[in-house]
Amino acid sequence: MVDYELSDSAIVETISLTLESIEGVRLASAGARSVGDVLSGRRSRPVRVVRENGRVRVELQLVARYGEPLKNLAENVQRSVYDVLTATTGLKVEAVDVVFVDVTAEGEDAA
Repeated sequence: MVDYELSDSAIVETISLTLESIEGVRLASAGARSVGDVLSGRRSRPVRVVRENGRVRVELQLVARYGEPLKNLAENVQRSVYDVLTATTGLKVEAVDVVFVDVTAEGEDAA
């Protein structure tokens, strides 16, 4: 049996590459903040990885292209990230939480 560990950076990069294949969405820049971050004073990161009891939970802060159906987009992101992390890393993914922190129009650094 081979033991190995994945850094959070490797997980974040895997997620970033997965999101590149999904039309209409991108990771928020590191400066974007959700309401929860503002109220709590937390620094914002577009991808948070939480490991607990052998399981991983990720929170993604995303920017959607204006006009995209957000519910469908969120479900697509959740399913894609879950599938890729499970298949390529062997991690037990507990949840993929999606937070839309912004919406942009075409041409405005759109997704």
